[in-house]
Amino acid sequence: MRSILHVDMDAFFVSVEEVLNPSLRGKPVIVGGDPGGRGVVAAASYAARKYGIHSAMPLARARRLCPSAIFLRGSHSCYKEFSCRIFDILRGYSPLVEPMSIDEAYVDLTGCMRLHGSLLDTAQRMRDEISEQVGINSSIGIAANKLVAKVASTAVKPSGMLWIAPGMERRFLAPLGVECIPGIGPKSALELRRMGIRTVMQLSELPLEWLEQAYGKWGSALYLKARGTCDHPVVSEEEDSRSISRETTLLEDSADPKYLESILSYLVEKAVFQLRVEKLYARSVTLKLRHSDFKTVTRCITLRESTDDDRIIFREILHLFRKFFVRRTCVRLTGVSLSSLSRVRFQQLDLFEKVSFKERDRLFRGIDGIRDKYGFHSILKAGSFRDSGK
Repeated sequence: MRSILHVDMDAFFVSVEEVLNPSLRGKPVIVGGDPGGRGVVAAASYAARKYGIHSAMPLARARRLCPSAIFLRGSHSCYKEFSCRIFDILRGYSPLVEPMSIDEAYVDLTGCMRLHGSLLDTAQRMRDEISEQVGINSSIGIAANKLVAKVASTAVKPSGMLWIAPGMERRFLAPLGVECIPGIGPKSALELRRMGIRTVMQLSELPLEWLEQAYGKWGSALYLKARGTCDHPVVSEEEDSRSISRETTLLEDSADPKYLESILSYLVEKAVFQLRVEKLYARSVTLKLRHSDFKTVTRCITLRESTDDDRIIFREILHLFRKFFVRRTCVRLTGVSLSSLSRVRFQQLDLFEKVSFKERDRLFRGIDGIRDKYGFHSILKAGSFRDSGK
């Protein structure tokens, strides 16, 4: 029987800002940028959430809901530093730590009890250590699998801890709303409620055949999740669970494909630069487009070989964009993500390759050296510059 923790920081970005400026504690604080701009809420303090403000909400709407809120632009590099400190603490308890984002992770403590003591005492020490050394409060869900651990941590936010004893998974989930199940978003929850399915118990009573006929493979997954069943192991960071993402909200919605392609070129350059700084190679690339109606489209492709070459990655991003971009449909946000990361370059030799990897690496080192000395924007591809045509 496994012992898995889902450790989730409470309002992480805001919590970091409160550590840096204690006068913000208890106030409605929103991280995301200028409320007069076109960005969205990245994080909101619990005081701000009382006004109905939540992540991904347009900043302008957040300001209307709470005119007295304090808006902060935030600093990704600062948040990354705090995140690294937190993950260093988690790795002190187990080698199996799987980061899910900058502020949450799964920790597998199976087999560690003889070293650390009882499961609940160990989880409490972990929370206390994060709070004392980093100044951030966290919520922890404990269960025999990742699914139930995540639902448990969400249920006790903020600053709580909940253990679901082995064998009690289905009973714990039964009275909860279907939207608590990871993967069931607002639209799916609404569709289920229209069919009279509001709780996880009601979902678990549906026959497997019906779910498979209605939802295909996702139906099979729902059948297992509603029963609290999950056999996904915790995968350590060294085993490739990270991703590198860059995205931007446009100053104005645009349907100009050339302009959007230039933005994507710039984002690819930024993401791949970070990839090379960390001495990693990516084998999967993902395109993200959010339209004016907030409908979001993501498309992913797996490369023939892993790479840290922005030309190859942009070629694939461009292919995805031209295949799925709908003309006359305005886009408000674009993004790229690199995943399936490794420190070893998986490659298939090409007899007709004209440029050797040694020559490529020399070119990349030159470009990265200029950026290290003079800043990222000191050298960019011509394709990363284009006016919106206005």
